[in-house]
Amino acid sequence: MRSRHNGSRATRRRSIGSLLALVLTVSAAAGCTQDGGVANSASSTTPASNDTTGSTPSVSDGRSPSTNGGSTGQGRASTSPAASSGCVFSTKVTVAFCESFNSATPDPGTRSGDLDATVWGVSRTNTLTNWTQGQFNVFKTATLVGCGPDHSVTPPNDVRICDGRLHEAVADGTGQSTLAMYPKQPFDIADRTGTAVFDVSADSGGTHNAWPEFWWTDQPVPATHGHMASQAPYAKNSFGFDISGCDGDTTGTKTGVDKMMITRNSAFEAIPFTKVDCVEKGSSTGGLNHFEVRLSKTRAEVWASDPGSDDIRLIADANLDMPLTRGVIWIEDVHYNACKPGFGVPQCDHSFAWDNVGFDGPTPYRDLTFDVQDALTPGDGGVNLGYFVSTNPTKVVAKDVHWDKTPAKQFIAFNWFPWDATVPSLRVNGGPWHDTPWPFDDETFAWRTIAVPVPLDELRTGDNTIEFKYPNSTGTVVTNIDVILTDAASVP
Repeated sequence: MRSRHNGSRATRRRSIGSLLALVLTVSAAAGCTQDGGVANSASSTTPASNDTTGSTPSVSDGRSPSTNGGSTGQGRASTSPAASSGCVFSTKVTVAFCESFNSATPDPGTRSGDLDATVWGVSRTNTLTNWTQGQFNVFKTATLVGCGPDHSVTPPNDVRICDGRLHEAVADGTGQSTLAMYPKQPFDIADRTGTAVFDVSADSGGTHNAWPEFWWTDQPVPATHGHMASQAPYAKNSFGFDISGCDGDTTGTKTGVDKMMITRNSAFEAIPFTKVDCVEKGSSTGGLNHFEVRLSKTRAEVWASDPGSDDIRLIADANLDMPLTRGVIWIEDVHYNACKPGFGVPQCDHSFAWDNVGFDGPTPYRDLTFDVQDALTPGDGGVNLGYFVSTNPTKVVAKDVHWDKTPAKQFIAFNWFPWDATVPSLRVNGGPWHDTPWPFDDETFAWRTIAVPVPLDELRTGDNTIEFKYPNSTGTVVTNIDVILTDAASVP
């Protein structure tokens, strides 16, 4: 682990940008494509030369949609070479972002583990949260599988890169947990069909176990998620789906999309969709499933492969009114009390492996976000990640805040677990207190997520002090605190 000092991120960001420029020059010369698609194995964000700007905004898969959003036949498309070659798209695209997890970039001052915190954000919530009993968003010690010998980890060391894959582990401890990771660059589908890709060991034991999720949200608010009891951290506008089961599978060897969801103006909705097919389950120590997500203003399609295969097929689709056209994508590990008896092989302590996360489209900017490190105090067989907040202000620090250009917007983002319908007040660097009206439905005793806007003149380069207070004596727990600067850097 490197020591941390002021300006270290800026120096690293410049060196990474220079390296990427060199790698992309070599990649462009190599010209690795298949079926008109780009297989870009670098952690790149520079568009490929085979741009498809101006393509039709409807999803094209060679099928005729039926009136109920289903299909008249099963689609299939080749994505050779295999996913280990890099971000693979089955159609001709302009690659906007691709991360193949070829090297670890740990920074002990962030929550991102081995991920480069200038590019990736990580956040975690668990319902083991009862401050009257010393629980402040507890993450139990987990067993990381697939990254060398099995070994015990706690945040932020539960997110590791080795052998060209991202490995992460969660032990839910009878709670309902989310580990969420996102690249700090927008995915834009305005006037077109956009495509996002990722590889994952999709081996969920079902909807009362552990499973991967994909989300696309209009703001980079932490730990965004679909609805479960005590988990309602919805982004204002978003689209997502889980990969948690296959209807009719009696062997336990297959998986697929179980739910598609949106939020619109912070209201959650499970949307109707068609389950077209399933895939064989992957493995964190073996073959991964390749997923391709095609999104337009009126349609969503999920395509996937069996583990290690170069052949993807449509597994789920929906006609819908998409609530956003630009936002950030999330890959997530979600648990629902996965050791409860009666729900198959328990996955309460479980690892997923990820690779080749990318998307196509324009490359307008990157956000810069700066973590307040988790509390990381020992507790209840793991670590407490959150901070207790009550009527007396709680003070935390976001280090090394800076921007490359004047941000379009500035936010303080965080999760909190309210016992009543109240948003914590906050202030930055001793400035005025910011009070936010409750923007959600009336559910409490559930994780929420929010981004509170602040003026740029309240922030400063370097360390920034953030204070929180809560208007009643019962208090709350606040976690995953970030300074977010939207459109504050160019894509290298």
